Amino acid sequence: MAVTYTVQTGDTLFLIARRFGTTVERLIQANNIADPNTIFVGQTLIIPEEGVGAEAGVTAGNRVTRQIKGIRYVLYTNKPTYRQGEDIVITLVKTNVAGRNITLRYRNAQRYDFVVRRSPEQTEIWRWSRGRSFASVASSVILRPGSSQTFQVIWNQKNNRGQQVATGTVTIEGFNVAEGYENEAVSVNIQIRSAVEPTPTPTVAPISCSEENVLVNPNFENWPRAASSPPGWAGSNIYRSTLSHTGSYAAELGAVHNESAILSQKVNIEPGRIYELSWWARENIQPGGVGRFVLFAEIIYTSRAGDFVGRTEPRYSQENIPDNAYQRYSLSTGRVPAGARIAEVRFTFEPSGSNNNTVKIDDVELRCLF
Repeated sequence: MAVTYTVQTGDTLFLIARRFGTTVERLIQANNIADPNTIFVGQTLIIPEEGVGAEAGVTAGNRVTRQIKGIRYVLYTNKPTYRQGEDIVITLVKTNVAGRNITLRYRNAQRYDFVVRRSPEQTEIWRWSRGRSFASVASSVILRPGSSQTFQVIWNQKNNRGQQVATGTVTIEGFNVAEGYENEAVSVNIQIRSAVEPTPTPTVAPISCSEENVLVNPNFENWPRAASSPPGWAGSNIYRSTLSHTGSYAAELGAVHNESAILSQKVNIEPGRIYELSWWARENIQPGGVGRFVLFAEIIYTSRAGDFVGRTEPRYSQENIPDNAYQRYSLSTGRVPAGARIAEVRFTFEPSGSNNNTVKIDDVELRCLF
């Protein structure tokens, strides 16, 4: 039986392809789409077989399936074991397997929740919805037979008090908060291990570093397809904007205003060097809108093998970003730690449920200072 997906408000082919582990090209081919920039809310798309369930590359060790009242839930993380400080990508997919329409009634704008508990006592240590506000508007969603909805969040391993959680086994629970379903969870366990032991910072050879920008496509001028990420960058819930700082385009985070957005790029770096990351940002005010979000700008260091080495993480709330005007921001990395060979520059847009505004990013630079 072919798996289908019903297009929701804010969807793009890029976002749908990312959710289901396929490509925009495969979606276009499977559905005979003439214009990849035009899909409609309520449109039913066939998901190519290699992307069914949005579980490509996920092993059974960090995935669990449960059926509740005609809905099949699949909860999984991007891997089963993490080092302290690593981002944990949590995904919940719900599919109507009842053979009839299922009406999901919600008391407000919240559609899902994730809770992390410490094993074996199952004490709550983190809840996704904690501190978030949701519009107090009751609504209903009709889930048609065979259609799916996918929800994904990133947990940075901080507990409800903002502290790094301890090592050990934790249980992640995913909830559909519709009436009659809100007390039923699907859960999966993961392991958190100690971070890489620090090693002395290496001595840099007395060779001056190049001061050129090491990022590819830093001003987003190479962006031929609005429905896809700009070449050289990875992202989700972003779209191409013509309200740029320079040139023709900028990256706008928050295609769906109340969902997380990510824009990132990985580049080679040298340990022991000091780099400067700079970018231009502006908050885009919607008429009558409310700006409730946090923008994370960070650099994540890994080894060639992909092992987590360290990170920088300044936070920028909406009060720090000008309304409808660009401002330059920058940060110094300090000396890059030993063992680091890859730097991932990452911007993360984290809104509350009532947020209406977006953030534009342009002219990003990562330069070696010395």
